[in-house]
Amino acid sequence: MIKKIAVIGTGVIGIGWIARCLAHNKKVIAYDKDFKIEKKIFIELKRASPYIKKLFNKKKINLKNFKYVTSIKEAVKEADFIQECVTENYVTKIKLMSIIGKYAKLNAIISSSSSGLLPTRIYSKCKNPARTMIGHPFNPVYLCPGVEIVAGKKTKKNFLNKANKFYKSIFNESYYRQKRTSWLFS
Repeated sequence: MIKKIAVIGTGVIGIGWIARCLAHNKKVIAYDKDFKIEKKIFIELKRASPYIKKLFNKKKINLKNFKYVTSIKEAVKEADFIQECVTENYVTKIKLMSIIGKYAKLNAIISSSSSGLLPTRIYSKCKNPARTMIGHPFNPVYLCPGVEIVAGKKTKKNFLNKANKFYKSIFNESYYRQKRTSWLFS
């Protein structure tokens, strides 16, 4: 079962993933290269909170389940699921995935929020690419109930199944009309 989530990159997409995961009682550890961004995250979570509570019928969002760190290693070392959300750039993502793969648990799923880059290339330097994929959300993440899952050439089906189950668990099932997400391979 996926309980601990690492979110790498805390722009609009990253903060949206944080909000959605917290709304579903997941423990979230976030990392961003800008160590001053923690305050912005809390401001955005507070702004989105009324919508999240209403959408998911929650009385509150447990911010005690959130931690901000300034080290990728610290963010991913205990995570069951890693959601990367940095800028759309092959050089940046390839380097980052090499670092994430080095410190993540071997069975941790690594998913990139990417709308146009190929997963096989993004994960070309990542340790154990069988667990890697694209998991690109509809935006805003905390409101829109959809994610596109794209496998790379080395991605194993059992990791796709686990990711699909995880994503469904954090989306409002009444909106989730598909019984199974279609997977694209590239």
